[in-house]
Amino acid sequence: MTTTHRRRLIAAGLGLGALALAGCSTPPPPTLLSLPLPPAGPPAHLVAVAPAAPASAASAPPFLTVRRVNIPEYLQTDTVRYRRADNTLGEWPGTVWAERLEVGLTNQLALLLRQALPGWTVCDGHCPSVPTGQVLIVNIAPLDYLRSAGQLRADVAWRVTGPGSAPTPMWSGGTSSTTPVSPDTPVGQAAAMSTLLDSVAKDVAQKLR
Repeated sequence: MTTTHRRRLIAAGLGLGALALAGCSTPPPPTLLSLPLPPAGPPAHLVAVAPAAPASAASAPPFLTVRRVNIPEYLQTDTVRYRRADNTLGEWPGTVWAERLEVGLTNQLALLLRQALPGWTVCDGHCPSVPTGQVLIVNIAPLDYLRSAGQLRADVAWRVTGPGSAPTPMWSGGTSSTTPVSPDTPVGQAAAMSTLLDSVAKDVAQKLR
């Protein structure tokens, strides 16, 4: 065997070894993160029931459609991001949202409102359009976890509009808040977002009752 052949065999062996090592070092799949489920509501027999309505009104129960929650574009992703400084963002390694963040926020808010408004029909953007229903529009910007401060900072503005081609705002509200994040992990960040949404749902429900 010539020296050239030996070199080729050695090079081929090294290449195969590198491929084998690359295969062994494949990173594990990311952890899927979701907002925590809210506590279960009280049993049905403990929920206060409003007096019976006339037949004409009973055929049209209150209906609320929750539009997709509006958040900054840099958060409209499955990447779990936090604010590192005033003008820089960071990303949690090895963790992604199980669904895009704005989708998860909308689903969670609709779930919380169903618990807060037991006499209402509440659905998110997947429900059929009902011309007699009311519409909830929520804007949250910023929605940033400042890791250096250990706080989730958010400005929330919401409004409920009536039906029709030119909907008229019926109720509105909003707040600027800081929510502690503990532990300093993606799970802690998700829990703080859930706490924020719970506050929004209670504020909306109080106006609609």
